[in-house]
Amino acid sequence: MNKKGFLKALSEKLNISNTEAENINTILEDNFIISRKNKDKIINELVSKLGKTEQEADIIYNAAAEIITTEIKEKIRHPFKSRD
Repeated sequence: MNKKGFLKALSEKLNISNTEAENINTILEDNFIISRKNKDKIINELVSKLGKTEQEADIIYNAAAEIITTEIKEKIRHPFKSRD
């Protein structure tokens, strides 16, 4: 999945605008999303930079992690299939 596909999936999953998805993606790219030890840092940045509540930030983090995890699992199952 490329960046455009991730932004689209994030927008649809969270029912947010593409601009909001891009802002969230910027924070995620500054950190390593899969790492559990960075979860608190990412949530804090979502709260401080985007004005989200901690609960909203946690939902955003989990949705992004789910999209990425699903894509990784799909690539492992079907390494030559393009989803975009």
